[in-house]
Amino acid sequence: MSKQSDLSKVLNSLTKEQLIDIIEQVAQGDQIIANKLIVKYGEVQSGQEIMLCKKLIKSIVARCKGREGFIHYRETYGFVQEMMDVLEKIHITSDVLLALDIAFLVLGEAVEAFQYADDSNGEIGFLVQEVLKQVRRMVLERETEDNRVNTAMFDRILVQSDSEIFKGWEDFRIELLGICAEFTDNVVLRERLQVKLRHVITEKSDDDYMEYTQEQLLQLLFMLVTDYGTEEEKDQFIQEHIHFTFFRERAIDQYLVQHNYDKVIELALVGEEQDKQFAGLVHRWKKSRYLAYHKLSFRKEQWALAEEMLLDGDFEYYHELKLLADKDQPHYYQEIKEKLKKTPGWRSKEIYLKVIELEEDIEEMMDVVRHDPSSIEHYADRLIDSHKDEVILIYGNHIENAARQSNNRKAYQQVCKIIKRYKAIAGKDRYDELVMKLKELHGNRPAFLDELSKLK
Repeated sequence: MSKQSDLSKVLNSLTKEQLIDIIEQVAQGDQIIANKLIVKYGEVQSGQEIMLCKKLIKSIVARCKGREGFIHYRETYGFVQEMMDVLEKIHITSDVLLALDIAFLVLGEAVEAFQYADDSNGEIGFLVQEVLKQVRRMVLERETEDNRVNTAMFDRILVQSDSEIFKGWEDFRIELLGICAEFTDNVVLRERLQVKLRHVITEKSDDDYMEYTQEQLLQLLFMLVTDYGTEEEKDQFIQEHIHFTFFRERAIDQYLVQHNYDKVIELALVGEEQDKQFAGLVHRWKKSRYLAYHKLSFRKEQWALAEEMLLDGDFEYYHELKLLADKDQPHYYQEIKEKLKKTPGWRSKEIYLKVIELEEDIEEMMDVVRHDPSSIEHYADRLIDSHKDEVILIYGNHIENAARQSNNRKAYQQVCKIIKRYKAIAGKDRYDELVMKLKELHGNRPAFLDELSKLK
């Protein structure tokens, strides 16, 4: 701070001519500084401005890449900051078309940089998103009603969305097309965007790897149909693309509003079969089907599906089963508990534990502890009143086992934390006995003895 203050005093004492001379000398030794000064403060025609920005970007890339031709992890942040400085020019110029051109220069280089820079921390991704954010801002905040300017902006963004740099980065292309949708209050531009979207969708329709991209593009097109089309056109669009998740959801929502629950069940079942390799989607369709069964009071179907979803790992449906249980199903808890115990996988084990805890099944929890002594820490408070001696024995054995397996001070400290919790369960006498036993067993571990001596 002192050095900065001294420098400030020196600079303030110099004449304008002296300052200019210093800046020129510094700029002669660093072409990037020279280019930055010209780009930031120079007043030139738009064509020259673009040329200067290109020159500055090129010099930034060359310096950051160095002889290796690659920007390493530690240099990526600096590269992004310098590119952000170039992007700042869009806030200075009043020419919105020039601002767009500058933004697209930065965007193009940022996307290219994914190939020659280490973006482990996501700085380049941030730069790309920031450019897209600024482009959208310029469109949303435009003050002109001049159709020529709006059309020129639309054209520039649409052309940019066609760039080869987005090959493999389709999300960025879709973002630009989404920005174009902000101009669709103009019927001519709306029709042009619709034509463009349909063309791109058709191009990607035969590529299975582009199914997600195709769905995103269809959503953009659907937005236009929703905003400017009829209800009939909107419904037809949904039905034509029902095999996509987004549109199946829209259709199901519509049928729920219309109380057409049979149609909801039909769409959900088809979705479950179509998306059977995607557990998350299958679960989504099952939830819709369950809701339809509920609305139709199909209790038998509800029960079967709720049990199926519970066994798949959704604990929410145990509460549904409890609500559905009646005199005809008095043993539902025992039956479900046994099914969960027999169902392989960590999800079913997790649900099983949640169920027995909810039902406060002491004997079942005790059985869990017998098979998995490490779980005693979780269940001791619940089990101490009914199985005191066994709980204390298992807890003590668990601590002894943990002590045997520990081999460094951090692990010893962890064992001592368990011992403190054990004291609250077993009482001071048992606690003292255990600590003494551990000291005898591990007398050759001074670090462990040190940690044990800190116990109170």
